[in-house]
Amino acid sequence: MLGDTIFRALIESLPDAVVIADKGGKILLLNAQTEALFGFEREELIERPVEMLVPDELREAHEEHRSQYARRPAIRPMGIGMELLGRRKDGSRFPIEISLSPLVRGEQMYVTAVIRDVSERNRMRTEIEMQRERQRIAMDLHDGTIQSIYAVGLGLELALADVEDHPGDAGQRIDASIDQLNTVIADIRAYIFDLRPVHSTGDLIQDLLATIEEFRASAALRVSTRLPHAIRPVREDRAAAMLHIAREGLSNARKHARASEVAVVLAETNGSVNMEIRDNGVGFQTSAELAQTHRGLRNMRLRTQHLGGMFDLDSEPGAGTTLRVRMPVGV
Repeated sequence: MLGDTIFRALIESLPDAVVIADKGGKILLLNAQTEALFGFEREELIERPVEMLVPDELREAHEEHRSQYARRPAIRPMGIGMELLGRRKDGSRFPIEISLSPLVRGEQMYVTAVIRDVSERNRMRTEIEMQRERQRIAMDLHDGTIQSIYAVGLGLELALADVEDHPGDAGQRIDASIDQLNTVIADIRAYIFDLRPVHSTGDLIQDLLATIEEFRASAALRVSTRLPHAIRPVREDRAAAMLHIAREGLSNARKHARASEVAVVLAETNGSVNMEIRDNGVGFQTSAELAQTHRGLRNMRLRTQHLGGMFDLDSEPGAGTTLRVRMPVGV
C-alpha cells in the first residue's frame, strides 16, 4: 500500500510536510516538504523513529503521547493546548502544528502526521499584539496621565487663589498636588519602561541587570536576582526576546499582579539558557480562555516559540505567578 505510485505522488503534491509512521513510531514514508522543513535527507529518516524530529528534552513525553494515540487513534490535532516544537537536523527548533490521522489496512495501523511550520504566523501575530499594546498605552496616556496632569494644574490654580485668604487650605492643596504629580511621574516612568525599544549588547547578564535596574527606578517593588557570573553567548534575536520577556514579566508583576516582591533567576543548563520570573502577587487561574484575554502572556509565548524556545506559566489565585523561559544557546 505504501509503495503505490499514485499514493506517493499525492503525498508529494501536498504543500505541508507529511510523515507516515507505523504504530511503533517508525517512519515509513515522507515527502519532499519534510526534507526541506527539517533539513534531513529522506534516507536519514526512513526506518528511524519519529522522535528524531522532536527536541531531545521532549522525546520521552512524545513517546508517551504516541503510545496513548495508538490506543485511541482518531483524526485530530496533536497536542491540543500544548506548545509543539520541531527539531531540525542542525539542532535548531521551531514552532509547528501537527494534524494526526490513523490509516488502517487489515491488522496494520499507520499514522499520518501533517506538519506545518507556524513561525511566520506567530511572528505576525506577535507584531499585531504589540501594535495593539502600543495603542492601548497611547490611550492610557491620553485618557489617564494627561487628565491627571490637568487635575494637578487645576489644584495649583485653586491653591494660588487661597494663598492670601486661606493659607492653610492652600498648603493642603499644594501637598495634594505634589502627591498627584509624584503619581504621574511614576506612571510616566512605567510607560517609558514598557515602550523603550529592547536592544541586546551581546551580554545577556549585563543587559538583564540593566533592565532590572531600570525597572527598580520606575516601580516601588523589591526585585531580587540570582544570576550566574557568565554564560555562553546567546544569539542576538534570542537574547533580545528574553530581555523583552523579562520586561513584560516585571511590568505584569507591577500592573496586574500587584506584587511587592519579584525574583529573577537566570541559569544555563543542557545547552539552553533558562530564565524564571517569580512574584508574590495576587495570581490568577490559568486556562485557555483566560489566555485569550492576556495579550502580554500570549506575546511572550509566541515570541519564545518563534525562536525555538519553550515558555511555561504557573499561577493560582493568591499564590503569585511564575513564568519560565527556556531558550537554546547557539544556532
